[in-house]
Amino acid sequence: MATHYASSISAGDKEICLVDEGNSYNAITPPIVQSSLFSFKCFEDYRNYHLHKHHQYVYTRGNNPTTNVLEGKLARLEQGEACRVFSSGMAAISAAIIGHLKTGDHIIFFNTIYAPTMIYAGFLERFGITHSYLRTNNLDELSSAIKTNTRMIYVESPGSLDIQVVDLRKLVKIAREHNLLSVIDNTFATPLYQKPLTLGIDIVVHSCTKYIGGHADVMAGAVITSRKLMHDIDIYAFKLHGAVLSPHDSFLLIRGLRTMPSRLEALQLPTAKVVEFLLAHPKIVKVNHPLAYNEEEKALYWSQANGYTGLISFELDISDYAGLARFIDSLTTFHLGFSWGGYENLVMAPYVADDYDKVQVKGLKPNLVRISLGLLAAETIIADLEQAMAKI
Repeated sequence: MATHYASSISAGDKEICLVDEGNSYNAITPPIVQSSLFSFKCFEDYRNYHLHKHHQYVYTRGNNPTTNVLEGKLARLEQGEACRVFSSGMAAISAAIIGHLKTGDHIIFFNTIYAPTMIYAGFLERFGITHSYLRTNNLDELSSAIKTNTRMIYVESPGSLDIQVVDLRKLVKIAREHNLLSVIDNTFATPLYQKPLTLGIDIVVHSCTKYIGGHADVMAGAVITSRKLMHDIDIYAFKLHGAVLSPHDSFLLIRGLRTMPSRLEALQLPTAKVVEFLLAHPKIVKVNHPLAYNEEEKALYWSQANGYTGLISFELDISDYAGLARFIDSLTTFHLGFSWGGYENLVMAPYVADDYDKVQVKGLKPNLVRISLGLLAAETIIADLEQAMAKI
């Protein structure tokens, strides 16, 4: 297999990750300002707060010095103007959506979308916000799905289950032709390897629980966009919804950012070796990862991104759930769990029912397995995958 290794992470991005800003007391790392309330020195300061309340320290449900350091770093990494962080990825996703939609609006979800996002979309139906879900990366279908009340296109690229890539420049062109907001979940690629705002996307969301945190010990999300688009999120979906990030969790994410360039670079060669092994194995039907794309998909991906991560999915050559269960239960270096992007190896399967026909109607193959590579050696991971495949 001809391997397209990741370009090195830019020196500027590494600097943003490593340098802490806005701290006091000459501390090397920003102090955790564990305060719920900030007082005013005089009535004039109190008056100024009411004139500029979105940018003042008064209550940690709005702004906090430790959290603002994190937001500044993430905004700069994504080359956006403004960032808000939240207490989970879903809080960030819901804020990006509800901050800009109202009753009567329609949203299109495009490509494979994180399942809880679609559950949230169904929840919004009760408030008169409708949606269409296109489980495809065919942009012709996207154009056909636009209605007179469509206001937003929400995409994942690459998707986090079947890792399909979308031509973001063409998507942006379609969105702008119809005066629609474009939102992307950029969690797979991270802000180090893909910067959708530079391609014209309006709003970027992240589950910071994954590679940004990197240590499987913090839950968080982020929204990055322009100051103008962040204004409505600030008013309608940030303070009022209350899903803000604690100062301590902000501190943990700042720590995670410092190691993210090193962690992602360390994943490049092991991921390439594992993908190469899977592509050659007779019990693997298909491998989903940028390194396994066809030539056209690779050209598209590398025109938008400059690296890949250790999230891989593949289809096993099995005919029932018993084979799927035997494979997963035989793995010894993988934890069975839903997330990804930490130091540990993880494995999961999207479906756990036993009716193949019903499962396939939902769009994902019932023999699909997803693995997230941690920091183990490639040889250890490959040996484990090989012995597990011998059981099916």
